[in-house]
Amino acid sequence: METQPRSVAITFGFILLNILIWFTLGIIIAFDLHSAMPDQPLVKGIMAILSFAAAGTLSITLFFLQKHNHAAYYLMLLYLGIASLLIFFDDVGLVDLVALALSILPIILLIKDRVWYLQR
Repeated sequence: METQPRSVAITFGFILLNILIWFTLGIIIAFDLHSAMPDQPLVKGIMAILSFAAAGTLSITLFFLQKHNHAAYYLMLLYLGIASLLIFFDDVGLVDLVALALSILPIILLIKDRVWYLQR
């Protein structure tokens, strides 16, 4: 097996940062610390659960991606691509642009190093 390229470690760092962001957002929503959230507890609960689910999905996919799992590679590309597109369904501000960059950069790096991820 080839040694891990430096850009793969950077990709994993970006993905870990995405996990941290989703997990932190879930905590912020769950503890009602987000001022722009609607007042309905059901909506807050669903959004918090979805944030934790996103963090969990990314964590599991990252684990399998490190094992050179082909499905995990394509699932990670799909997840990050959808996350990037969904940013445009909200009012795009500075925080959204940062989140967009944190989703697009790993996509670019994943594609760049696809041979390493897809090796047996």
